[in-house]
Amino acid sequence: RLCLPIATVASSVRRMSIQAEFQGIPEGMQLVEEGKAKIAVPKDVFYNPVQVFNRDLTMAVLNVFGQQYLAELAGRREKRAQQQSEPPPEQQPDGLRILEALAATGLRSIRIAKEVPNVAKIVANDNSEEAVRLIKSNIVRNGVDELVEASLNDAVLLGHQCARLPPDERFDVVDLDPYGSAVPFLDSAVQAVRPGGLLCVTCTDTAVLCGSAFGTCYGRYGAVPYRGAGMHEASLRVLLQCVQSHASRHSRYIEPLLSLSVDFYVRIYLRVHRGQGEVKKIGRRLAMLHYCPECDSHWLQPMSDCGRDKAGQVLMRPARLLGVGSANGRCGQCGIGRLQLAGPMWSDSIHSVDFVRRLVDFVRRQRASTVGEIASETEQPGCFELASSDRLIGLLSVAAEELPDAPLFYTLDGLARAVKRSTMPMKVARSALLNAGYRVSISHCEGNAIKTDAPASFLWDMVRAHYRQSGEQMSERHLGEGSLPKALLVDHPAAAGDGAASIDFSLHLHAEPPSKADGLLRFHKPPPNWGPKPRAKRKANGDGAASTAEANAATAAAQDDLTEDQNDNEFSGASCGEEESAKKYKESSSPS
Repeated sequence: RLCLPIATVASSVRRMSIQAEFQGIPEGMQLVEEGKAKIAVPKDVFYNPVQVFNRDLTMAVLNVFGQQYLAELAGRREKRAQQQSEPPPEQQPDGLRILEALAATGLRSIRIAKEVPNVAKIVANDNSEEAVRLIKSNIVRNGVDELVEASLNDAVLLGHQCARLPPDERFDVVDLDPYGSAVPFLDSAVQAVRPGGLLCVTCTDTAVLCGSAFGTCYGRYGAVPYRGAGMHEASLRVLLQCVQSHASRHSRYIEPLLSLSVDFYVRIYLRVHRGQGEVKKIGRRLAMLHYCPECDSHWLQPMSDCGRDKAGQVLMRPARLLGVGSANGRCGQCGIGRLQLAGPMWSDSIHSVDFVRRLVDFVRRQRASTVGEIASETEQPGCFELASSDRLIGLLSVAAEELPDAPLFYTLDGLARAVKRSTMPMKVARSALLNAGYRVSISHCEGNAIKTDAPASFLWDMVRAHYRQSGEQMSERHLGEGSLPKALLVDHPAAAGDGAASIDFSLHLHAEPPSKADGLLRFHKPPPNWGPKPRAKRKANGDGAASTAEANAATAAAQDDLTEDQNDNEFSGASCGEEESAKKYKESSSPS
């Protein structure tokens, strides 16, 4: 308790020292302090404080991944030495070689240099001369010029240049954080990263990934978007599929470590491995999605199946078609909606549970050591402040709880909306599933998500049973012929059977998620004006005059894409843009 006022005073002292340090900056510049980095940037340069969480997360990921990755390299080198008859020449200790392909101000690269140990080299690249000048000045200002190198190059061209290098000379980590979609950079990025290295990707075009622009999503990501309860998780799976499609062309395959849908963007961390044999088996990790646009029942159709030949070798074969609908193509649950297709999308796990748990442990240790550092007023090695540590611990804990083999999810309010009833309490729904022997978890994408291995038929039996036990009366206007509530609650064959009567709603021991029982900050409540900032304008000439023609043309083209696709889109519903993404965290910022 005594550390809190001390932390406040120490923070004020740091701000005063920064002001004194940057008193001589030119007019029109602003001071930015984040983590251990202190930079000065022009006021019109793209800096979004909302992305502090993104960069804090990256610092944690690189610390945990770097320790594991460098240990693997040392182990492989030692194994090779044991197999050789002559002693190998002395080698310098391994260090991470990191590429930030779209560096802008260089803030992320400077933070990495100051907050991530065992880094050999960081290349902060941008294709803007003005941005590179800014990066160079901030590098010198922070005293990291021995680690960070500013690069003026096109990100795609730089990636292809790195691809020509021997595998051991490529980058161990490649970070892509563009404004919009990262698709144009993926093909070069998967080649620039060293085998077994880390690829970090951000995409902010969530409106496209979540189905508001049907044709644009297919053109960019090679997949039909899903617009339903689990569309934010589906957007992650579409992006993972897209990265894998680029990797497959170069005999590489991906291993997702962490995939998050946060605020108005998606962020994935994955390892890129080399191996033609594994690439041939990727079909078993991809699937098409059959879903009903009326009741949101959904089923995953694998792209291929896995068997063994006579010699015992793994053999890929075509998957068998699921019998999920009626003969006329209508939903097998409500009988009203015609099944639609989405995908292909990644159907395997989107997280490494072990890696996510180690991330949580790291952030907890970092938070504890930071408090100790502030209290003692002495800087400890490897100790740096994560401003969003509470949110990191909460969100990562929820991600670690997610069922790894149950893609997508339903929502309690979505189930209730389909039958025009009041929403079932989370504990009641979880108890019914657990008592029936199924597994269940929430999702980091949605606070009222039901991620389970139970079939859709059981979920609707659960809804019917809860409706009967509640004693609620259905309005006459909802009982009309062809209405969805009548089809699910009255006309469905299971409504007359005893399936609903066998549902056990008694409170289960694990009805409450561990993250909620621990009082963690699981879902962030966005403050006013929370969201993406406008794209930074380019400078047309040396005197710094801003040219808006290019920015206006790009904006108009993007708007035309969205308008055209929305006109042709068969999906109904409001646009799922950044505003909708920001509203998905419905629980308050207090422990939920």
